[in-house]
Amino acid sequence: MRETFLSEVIGSERDYFVYLPEGFSEREQWPGMLFLHGNGERGNAKSDLGFVLAHGPMYEAWIQKRDLPFVIIAPQLPMYAMGEVGYIKNRKVEDIPRRLEDGTPPRAKKFASNEPMDGSKSQTPDQMDALGPPFGWPLHDKELLGMVERVMDKYKGDPKRVYLTGLSYGGFGAWYMASKYPDVFAAVNPIVGFAHPDLIDSIAEK
Repeated sequence: MRETFLSEVIGSERDYFVYLPEGFSEREQWPGMLFLHGNGERGNAKSDLGFVLAHGPMYEAWIQKRDLPFVIIAPQLPMYAMGEVGYIKNRKVEDIPRRLEDGTPPRAKKFASNEPMDGSKSQTPDQMDALGPPFGWPLHDKELLGMVERVMDKYKGDPKRVYLTGLSYGGFGAWYMASKYPDVFAAVNPIVGFAHPDLIDSIAEK
């Protein structure tokens, strides 16, 4: 399902996905999960929102019909200056995964890199500030918190079991959100997004 809110950051109405687990009952306190997608799934949070289904827990729960026992909150990051990035500019609506009435779609084949794994040094955290890459999730931190609070209250979720995960750009966002709001999240699982050293102390302390 979709929930709607007014983004004060960009001044427009936007939607986000909420997934209720199989057997959901408002009489129970379900754990919550906030999922932050990667750079390629940005959009207008209306006609583009389906791109959020491309990877992560929403893909597993909704498209692959896996029984994930969480109320999942999945927002969409605005485009900002990323609209001309090739993998965003060239994506197509047909690329959005579709839930099948019967069964599940085949998973995409794994691909091998043509580049050797030569151990070359990658970008390190001290080359980027604590906010991570530009135009990222930290710009919307308070909106993300608002979504979590609204959804967990509306669907009677367990506020002591709110989990946070993110992929790539969302991985950076997950580290940031966990560091800035360590009392909100019970655990954090960033995927392919490193944490700046300045973010670690509050997470480790919590």
